[in-house]
Amino acid sequence: MNFNTYLSLIIIYKKMAEKSRQVFQTNSGKRYKATQWTLRILLTVLLFITVVVMIAVLRGKNPSMPQLNSVGKLFESKINPDNKFTLATPLNKKFKGFKDFLQKKIMDEKTAARTINTKLIRAAFYVPWSPTSLSDLRANGSRLNTIYPEWFFINPKTFQLDSRIDNEALSVMKHYGLSIQPILNNFISVPGKQGNFSGELLHTVLHDQRIQNQLIAQIIATLKANQLHGINIDFEELKENSDEHLNAFMKNLYTQFKKNGLIVSIDIMPDNNDYSSKYLKDYTDYFIVMAYDQFNDNSQAGPISDQKWIEKQIDQIAKDVPSEKLILGLGAYGRQWITDENGTRTEDITYGQAIDRAKISRSAIAFDNNSYNLHYAYNFSGSSDEPASKNSVWFTDAATTFNILRFSDDSRNAGTAIWRLGSEDPRIWSFYPRDLSSESLQKNPFNYSVLELIPPNFNSKPTSIGSGEIINILFSPQQGRTKIDIDKNENLIAEEQYSQLPSGFLYEKFAEDSTKIGPGHKIILTFDDGPSAEFTPKILDILEREKVPATFFLIGENAEANIPLVQRIKRNGFEIGNHTFTHGNLAKMSPQRAALELKTTRALIECITGKSTVLFRAPYNADSEPQTYEELEPLAQSKKDNYIAIGESIDPNDWDPKMNADSIVNRTIRFANLNNASIILLHDAGGDTRQPTVDALPRIIKYFKSKGCKFTTVADLMNVPESELMPPIKRSWKNDLNFFFASASYWIGQMIYALFLIGIILSISRMILMAILAYLQTKKEKKLLSEFTGMPDYPKASIIVPAYNEEVNAIRTVESLLNQDYPNINIVFVDDGSKDQTFENVVKAFEGNPKVKVFTKPNGGKASALNFGIAETDAEFVVCIDADTQLKTDAVSQLMMTFYLEGKPLEVGAVAGNVKVGNEINMITKWQSIEYITSQNFDRRAFSLLNCITVVPGALGGFRRKAVLEAGGFTTDTLAEDCDLTMRLHKLGYIVENCNNAISYTEAPETMSQFLKQRFRWSFGILQSFWKHRDAIFRKQYKNFGKVALPNILLYQLLLPFLAPLADLLLVVSLILSGFGLIVADPTHIILYYIIFSLVDIVGAALAFAFEKEKFSKLIWMIPQRLVYRQLMYYILFKSVRKAIKGEIQNWGVLKRTGNVKTT
Repeated sequence: MNFNTYLSLIIIYKKMAEKSRQVFQTNSGKRYKATQWTLRILLTVLLFITVVVMIAVLRGKNPSMPQLNSVGKLFESKINPDNKFTLATPLNKKFKGFKDFLQKKIMDEKTAARTINTKLIRAAFYVPWSPTSLSDLRANGSRLNTIYPEWFFINPKTFQLDSRIDNEALSVMKHYGLSIQPILNNFISVPGKQGNFSGELLHTVLHDQRIQNQLIAQIIATLKANQLHGINIDFEELKENSDEHLNAFMKNLYTQFKKNGLIVSIDIMPDNNDYSSKYLKDYTDYFIVMAYDQFNDNSQAGPISDQKWIEKQIDQIAKDVPSEKLILGLGAYGRQWITDENGTRTEDITYGQAIDRAKISRSAIAFDNNSYNLHYAYNFSGSSDEPASKNSVWFTDAATTFNILRFSDDSRNAGTAIWRLGSEDPRIWSFYPRDLSSESLQKNPFNYSVLELIPPNFNSKPTSIGSGEIINILFSPQQGRTKIDIDKNENLIAEEQYSQLPSGFLYEKFAEDSTKIGPGHKIILTFDDGPSAEFTPKILDILEREKVPATFFLIGENAEANIPLVQRIKRNGFEIGNHTFTHGNLAKMSPQRAALELKTTRALIECITGKSTVLFRAPYNADSEPQTYEELEPLAQSKKDNYIAIGESIDPNDWDPKMNADSIVNRTIRFANLNNASIILLHDAGGDTRQPTVDALPRIIKYFKSKGCKFTTVADLMNVPESELMPPIKRSWKNDLNFFFASASYWIGQMIYALFLIGIILSISRMILMAILAYLQTKKEKKLLSEFTGMPDYPKASIIVPAYNEEVNAIRTVESLLNQDYPNINIVFVDDGSKDQTFENVVKAFEGNPKVKVFTKPNGGKASALNFGIAETDAEFVVCIDADTQLKTDAVSQLMMTFYLEGKPLEVGAVAGNVKVGNEINMITKWQSIEYITSQNFDRRAFSLLNCITVVPGALGGFRRKAVLEAGGFTTDTLAEDCDLTMRLHKLGYIVENCNNAISYTEAPETMSQFLKQRFRWSFGILQSFWKHRDAIFRKQYKNFGKVALPNILLYQLLLPFLAPLADLLLVVSLILSGFGLIVADPTHIILYYIIFSLVDIVGAALAFAFEKEKFSKLIWMIPQRLVYRQLMYYILFKSVRKAIKGEIQNWGVLKRTGNVKTT
């Protein structure tokens, strides 16, 4: 070893000793503790603010409701519950009622044994024209065995069968295994008018044998085709002089049906001489006695079916028809007699409607224990669209039905049939399937207490009163309570008192402007779903220019994201309403979640504007005629927090992407004139674009102004001060803190959005710029190679191989190096104090080989081993590789040629080789292979043009020995000694070149733990190197190294990677929240955007693959890499920053080698 060598060693080791302390290393824990406490304080403050905001939201006081001119105040109960209804004296004298009848039956049965009817018919009538009939069938079909659907009619022109089978209901009936026997009636429907039963139509059928036979054949064919079981004849309003033709028809029908195994039943009305029950009993399987409609005209109000009247009807028909052929029809509905200035009219109502009207009018319901029917009365003082009236209501309930069933079952009738599904008291299903005969009840007593609770009827049609587009929920579905007295001797319900009325939805509509569209008619513009940063300002500009007021129903999360716009709406004096926080469907939320949606949005509006609000519009259900649970439940939820529901009758569906400005304008005008309405529903946010709405708005304003209409506010429409709808709130520290929190969230959100946008732009710009630079560099290299005349001689090059515990790869590596085609090389193998047989194996394998020098030294790390090797050679150039690396035979030649390629060999301090993964045996190594190609090699190719390569890879790098010594050799103060040395060469003014044709194959970590160890070392080392050389950033003297390379590390390797995991987290959270309806976002769009961003990466990777001439099929591995690999890199980066702050000394660690490297 000559003097220069010793001098070099002394200089290098002296510098290493001076810099033995690692970058970031500290013996004090103050830095880490200070960081910890800073984060703890910030988290504590954030938690405190969050708790305060939550308390403020949850315990916030609701503003008072304005005084409403409720339509309910126009009702006055007039009935005296003790005023019992009394039937005519002759009827009272002859029929004593169910009690006496049952007493006699019980006495008879003590002497004569009775067989319990185990095949009781429990039937009901189904009507397709009532939606509740179908829902009732679904809910209670299992409690029936027979169904009579109103499906068969007679065509008044052709006299053929008009079958209107409801397939949905048919499916439900078959599901429950019911005997399905459609009704055939003579009802004629008249479009736009009330239909009627036609005696003339029936007369034609009964008198024409051909028509009759054809009709019967069609009925049988239809029944068989649909696997139905029979027919129910319901002929009413007959106009026959005798029963002869009806009898003949029934005989003909019955004869044909019996041949086909089908059932025939007929509905007969009490005291109707159109039917000869004595004759028909031989040609009918069952008679359904319609023992209801007792008082069916306008002259007198009375029970639906009095017990003594029913007894009379059954007694009369039983003279001619055996009881086993009798089915007692049960009237499960009500009737209202309305007397006003126009006379008296009647209206059939359901049990639910009867209860609702009693509740609205605050009437007391009386149970008449003479008739077992219920009744009440009230006066209506009149309104703008309805005259004053006196009202009397009679109806039946479960108690009525129970007593009638007791009578029927003890009469040994065939069974019963309810008229009709959807109109009954739901309590009847607790006993309807049972045999309620006295003997059966003795064996299986009935629990009467189940009748004391009346379930709320969610499925009944809601009851509404009044007119207008503003809705006030009076009652929501709630259960009712009754007190029942039982006559234990006869098992009859003797008395019933309603202590709490059940209800479905009851609501009133008010604030109607009944003037026609024209001068003075009030028009209110309302906008939902905003604010939107893109479209709300445009709408506000139009409203300000036209001097037109409006009402904005805000989504909380949009308001939070656009606080300045909410403040602008408030400054302009526009009304603000609540449209929930996330635009979720309140009907599908838990009550707690729904309440939180409303409270949070209200609290946000309060802290931004200083005013509260009682205005509410439900997402998805803004109609002023709500009919379903989904439409009404949100309104009921909002009522609990003192909200008034603002409906609309002018909805041009501007949210529909198919709508253009012309369509929106035309539909708005049409609906306004059609409904003579006031409130217009438009949208200033949501969907892909609201530009058609913006374009339509000036034209809508112009039209109504031209008609003389008055644009106004909801407050004016309701005739209340604006302060009652948006009452000011007192300033408090809680509200100020809420506003601070909301503002902070807004600005943080804006900042994150801006950072994301900048990040995306920077990433795409970088990809494009790198592609251009790589292309220009490739073009430059081709030109230089074509002009290159060769090196003047072959300067000596020493290949330095540092090794620690590399017994698996060492011999193979040295053998591959001996195959290099460069003529003037030697190999310096430095064992860095290995604990295995690395040194012994290499010495034994290459002892006596003049080209191989083998040394061993105490363990000091890779940097010290490289420095040792450099000191042991006098070569002009050194090639540093890892002991696990295999080189292509021309790798060293390519490196050496690059030093001379531009004709400036003395200025070139280093040349980076092209490192590829040589052990692509599993997914982890395949991912690393892609990364080597796309991130490392591609970047070096591009940066080579600007002379700002930051890492000459340790796996393959050529150095001018003089430059290395001048830079101080490899140091140990960073874990990335190759990166650190490269940066020092740049600062000394040397050129660092790249040689893509000098290819080496390295062994990448094959397990997750080994991979994480290696990448932490790389990441932490680069962080150390950047920090060590941070003084060079933007310094002119360092040229592109300071102006491009270091900013690139700062931006793309340190800062943007901190945003990337946040973007991925937001993706996952957005998908989850949108899936649960917590945010307004389409999961498909979110996934699509993520795919687009991923495609940008893939396009960039494809460019790198094209330059490297790699197989594009490898890119398929980027899909799982995108999902997993990046998250690992985030973890590594965060760990590196944490370790840097902590300041602990970091070691290289040992990677276990497998020897799986292949060079082909």
